[in-house]
Amino acid sequence: MIPEKLIQEEEELEEDKKVYPPFLVRQFRKGRERRKKNLPQSFSKITDFTQVIRTIWVISNKPYQEQYWGKQGQWGDNYGETTLTFFEDGENVLDANKAGRVSMTTKQRDMLQKLYDMVFEYDTDQTNPESRYGENDKAIVNDPKWQEIGKYAKIVYEELSGDDLDAWEKSRALAKP
Repeated sequence: MIPEKLIQEEEELEEDKKVYPPFLVRQFRKGRERRKKNLPQSFSKITDFTQVIRTIWVISNKPYQEQYWGKQGQWGDNYGETTLTFFEDGENVLDANKAGRVSMTTKQRDMLQKLYDMVFEYDTDQTNPESRYGENDKAIVNDPKWQEIGKYAKIVYEELSGDDLDAWEKSRALAKP
């Protein structure tokens, strides 16, 4: 591999580490290596679905939402894009699990289903703030009902990934100059 490519990959990894918890960083790295070698992606267990788990983490992480949501306009990261991704990918994973194509524990399935239902209820409740492609995401991020969903999403993320998000946040705080 050319030295410039190696440097770029290391820079991407360092950027990932600044934003994402350990499980996701490892998954992103594996994905890059797999694509580099042109290897197929396996989707047989819940931890193979990095996008679903990343989206659950985003739902759980208020600082991430405050930093990124609504900042890039319609096509950037925002409440609408996050929930749409979660609904599509989450439903596909739940359906594949029901059909026996994706393995996860009963506890993981029940937790994922509950989170799916919570986000769906929030999204379809007309009394909650509407995103409007990120224009109103600050109101959503600060909505106590959304924050409760975020707390549960954190528990789901930890169950699926094995990460301890509190320990990760503490280590990040200690690492800051």
